[in-house]
Amino acid sequence: MMARRKEIDRERILDIAYKKALTDGIENLTARSIAQTGHFSTQPIYLEFKNMDGLRKEVLKRVSRTLRDEILQKKFIGEPLYDVDLSYLQFARDHRSLFSTIFVNGEFGDDLIRDTLMDLGHTKLREQYQRDLDPELEKWLIALNWIIVNGLAVMLVDGLIDYDQDNFVRIIKRQLESLFDR
Repeated sequence: MMARRKEIDRERILDIAYKKALTDGIENLTARSIAQTGHFSTQPIYLEFKNMDGLRKEVLKRVSRTLRDEILQKKFIGEPLYDVDLSYLQFARDHRSLFSTIFVNGEFGDDLIRDTLMDLGHTKLREQYQRDLDPELEKWLIALNWIIVNGLAVMLVDGLIDYDQDNFVRIIKRQLESLFDR
């Protein structure tokens, strides 16, 4: 007699949880909601994951990888730093609940997401300006960029603004380039 094949595996659970996180936010991930979406009991979730915090951490790792490798790699205007900014704003607009959970409420994975964004910001800044920058200036530019873009994203998610791409680029560019003039 052959051993029974596992029907609900770790990857399937993670796929469902990831998709739910994109639409509902990480804070709304429950074993029951994942099981209902996947049409199975909660038992496989607890067999594959120690607890819901462990599952949420795995989902957050996937969100971080997807942000870095896909979502924030879109091309809009051909300037790497501004493209990542516009991608971030689009992510905020398209995934309001998840954006709010991670970036506004800071409930999950602050270090992981922060490090991902800061590393990506450094990479895109260097690609865009293609010159050696003073390390302190580079740090300021990256920090200021994320402050500006995150502020715009929060205002976008809250419905306080609804600018088009040109306006977003104009705002970001004006602020960053003012640092070069110092």
